[in-house]
Amino acid sequence: MDTESHDGFAWERITFSRAKVLREIADGRTEREVAVGLQVAYSTVRSHIAELKGLTGCHDVREMGRWWRNNREDWLDWCKRQAGCSLEREAGP
Repeated sequence: MDTESHDGFAWERITFSRAKVLREIADGRTEREVAVGLQVAYSTVRSHIAELKGLTGCHDVREMGRWWRNNREDWLDWCKRQAGCSLEREAGP
């Protein structure tokens, strides 16, 4: 299974739940706003943020929001590869 991108980032560690948190952070929401918007406990959001800081090397949520805006397409591409989907057509005979 292809678990890493070309640059070695372990995309499988960005779960759908974490991606939702990243999306909200990238949209400028505070951690409390993220918790309310996703209808999860604040402590859950804080836990995701702490794990994501370690994964991304970001030091704060604003930096993490920028990181996600720059890298979410790579994560989506990785997800498509894992599902065996591609928007590119294979060359026919």
